[in-house]
Amino acid sequence: MYKRSPRRCSTLPEPEHKPTVGYVYAVVASLGLGAAVALSRAAYDGGTDPISVAAARSVFGMLLVAGLCLATGRSLRVPRRLWLHLLGLGLLVGYMFYGHIGAVQYIPVGLAALLFFMYPPLVAVIVAVLDRRKLGFPKGVALVGSFVGLALMLGVDFGSLDWRGVVMALAAGIGCAVNAVWISRVMRGVDVLVMTFYMTAIACVMLIAIAIVSGGVTLPTSTGGWLGASLVVLFQGCSIPFFYAAIPRIGPEKTAVLNNLQPVSSILFAYFLFAQTLSAVQFLGGTMVLGGILLMQWQGRRRF
Repeated sequence: MYKRSPRRCSTLPEPEHKPTVGYVYAVVASLGLGAAVALSRAAYDGGTDPISVAAARSVFGMLLVAGLCLATGRSLRVPRRLWLHLLGLGLLVGYMFYGHIGAVQYIPVGLAALLFFMYPPLVAVIVAVLDRRKLGFPKGVALVGSFVGLALMLGVDFGSLDWRGVVMALAAGIGCAVNAVWISRVMRGVDVLVMTFYMTAIACVMLIAIAIVSGGVTLPTSTGGWLGASLVVLFQGCSIPFFYAAIPRIGPEKTAVLNNLQPVSSILFAYFLFAQTLSAVQFLGGTMVLGGILLMQWQGRRRF
């Protein structure tokens, strides 16, 4: 006799190939993260610090994803074979949340952002090594062009540097690249929201522990600080699920390349919110980034 199927668990069939939806998710994530970066200055000027904002963001993100899971009737059960993978991914996410911000304590913001955004070409390299294939000339040109464009936009000063900040920012970028490829290779068929919940929960525990050890959470001391911190937490917390939802739909390479829009959007939001003007060099850099993204997408369509 036919039995009713049990409540669906967190392991689901592979999502249908809908690249347009994946592109939209990746762009929304980039815009949200870019807006948060533009607003973070107000949060820090208002009395709080990076570890406090990162910890608050992880708590908000965890609660948001947990609420989405409950509202949609998802089970939080995952196969035992994935527990260690989720632990590793969660620790990477926790460091990604903090590493870039922490690096700013030692090196200029522009350099920290540039080192972190080494991860798109690193994703392409890791995937090429794992698949034992060449990058190809168009893809290589796209990745190099995007990286050079970011360098022009961020106006990096390669003067005297503190190696601690360089290591922290670069490690965060490497962690992001490994995280994206790890998810695409190991977590296929796992519900994106459930996976994101566990990763943010692990990151939350990690960051709260760091905040406690380092002296506790530092709250903003002004209205502008509270507003800036709240918007940073809101935008970043809501953008992360979109980022991870894009990976299984368009792959880690294209998701990473589209995420290069994040610094572009940061400059645009800074212009509209704080009247910061774009220089000719920044405009040229933004054009190079967008050109690299378009070349990557053109090359991807040719392959299919």
